[in-house]
Amino acid sequence: MSGSLHIFRRDVVNGSPFYQLNYNLAGRSFAIVLEPKDADHFLGEAAALPDELIAQALDEVDKTGRVHLLDVEIPLGEAVGMGMTETPSDF
Repeated sequence: MSGSLHIFRRDVVNGSPFYQLNYNLAGRSFAIVLEPKDADHFLGEAAALPDELIAQALDEVDKTGRVHLLDVEIPLGEAVGMGMTETPSDF
């Protein structure tokens, strides 16, 4: 089953930015905060997104601060294994 992935930049005062990835799937939400280089790795490994889509998504986050991807499949075991935690969800 596929879900949606919302990636947004969290700017840190006097530091490099972080990316927060929120994955919503069938009434459940998962989140992780990563450094940009780790977000690239996560999207390739856990979400198995193609390299060109990862590059486009992270470029969009750099330009606008956020991107929303639909029809993303991240196996829950993979997501949790790579550090995502379940968060409260209103969906």
